[in-house]
Amino acid sequence: MNKAPFFINAQCEWYYKESKITRHSMVKLFSTILVRDDDDTYHLRTPVEDVLVEVKDVPYMITEMFVTNKKNLSYICFKTNVDFSLILGRKNPLWLEKKDSSKELIPYVLVKKGLIAKVSRSVYYQLVELLEVKKINNTLHNGLYSGKEFFVLDKPSSRHKYLSLD
Repeated sequence: MNKAPFFINAQCEWYYKESKITRHSMVKLFSTILVRDDDDTYHLRTPVEDVLVEVKDVPYMITEMFVTNKKNLSYICFKTNVDFSLILGRKNPLWLEKKDSSKELIPYVLVKKGLIAKVSRSVYYQLVELLEVKKINNTLHNGLYSGKEFFVLDKPSSRHKYLSLD
């Protein structure tokens, strides 16, 4: 198989043939046609073209966060490095993954079917300020509420659990 012409590094920066794509509008455009197939490969796909994309970790980064209130409930809202906005919830869950190389837990969010964003360090610190404790099955857990959903953030999970959500 030929080497993929597109590459997204661990910091979610996009490259074409080893040259960084610096025009934000181009990265945004490409991100609208990015898909992840069931075999864990990524592609830029249109009705007439299909180009393989190598992704080091995940294609998107959560770069902004804010809280909005609706009907006496607080919702956590995110924005990605490609200006995609989403609300943390059942369709867009948050979880932690343990990296093999360290004991560090990294937060991730499902953006859309099969496509995940890593939470940036600055947003992670904002989320930490919102942590609450909830008793689940007689065990206290640290986590976050977004609306009525509670996301446990004191134990690792697997992204494969979330990849099939629509």
